Amino acid sequence: MCSWKSCKWLIYDSITSKSNWFKVVTFVDEHTCPPRRDNKLVTSNLIAKHYYSEIKDNPTWKVGLIKKAVLKDLLADVSIAKCKRAKSLVLKAALDSMKGEYTRVYDYQAELLRSNPGSIVVVCLDPEIEDRHVFERFYVCFDALKKGFKAGCRRVIGLDGCWFKGANNGQLLCAIGRDGNNQMYPVAWAAVATETYKSWYWFLGLLQKDLDICNGGEDWVVISDQQKVRSTL
Repeated sequence: MCSWKSCKWLIYDSITSKSNWFKVVTFVDEHTCPPRRDNKLVTSNLIAKHYYSEIKDNPTWKVGLIKKAVLKDLLADVSIAKCKRAKSLVLKAALDSMKGEYTRVYDYQAELLRSNPGSIVVVCLDPEIEDRHVFERFYVCFDALKKGFKAGCRRVIGLDGCWFKGANNGQLLCAIGRDGNNQMYPVAWAAVATETYKSWYWFLGLLQKDLDICNGGEDWVVISDQQKVRSTL
């Protein structure tokens, strides 16, 4: 049987009872597989280019699965080392492009404030690295959402965080309310490096000022991780 899964080529033999010779019982002399699967033209650069979006969106994609995808899509039986090289090329290119994007974070902040007057957009740099501007946190609370929440939503806020998917690490922190139709109402969100007490304290401090929460958060309810607790803002 051919090693190519869908190929029809097959030969089956058995030892005859009259001698020690093998006798061909079944023979299908029809190949439907590609003649060559060790195509040297399928390089790591070609694999990286062909699967750039898939690897960038899913950095945990195992090289063994990449090898199977190349065999299925490009009809080339490449080595594991070549797939590892292709994956590293994609992740390096994605990381380099993100470094350029982070250098324009202040431009993004300025555009948000220009197009959404009255909004609060805060960029926080890492204070421990003084010789360079290293991004640490980013907070957004649009003025329209803030006013809408104060005017039409109950004093109930849900807090949650989730990991970013892709080559970029970090987490997204969110504050969500409920509108008059009992639908989710976004209030504010922030991009942070890790979900820690420090990052949540920073996020809730800004949220407290935006929503004018005073008197220790009296008459406010905060829901976190599906547990209802009294607010200590």
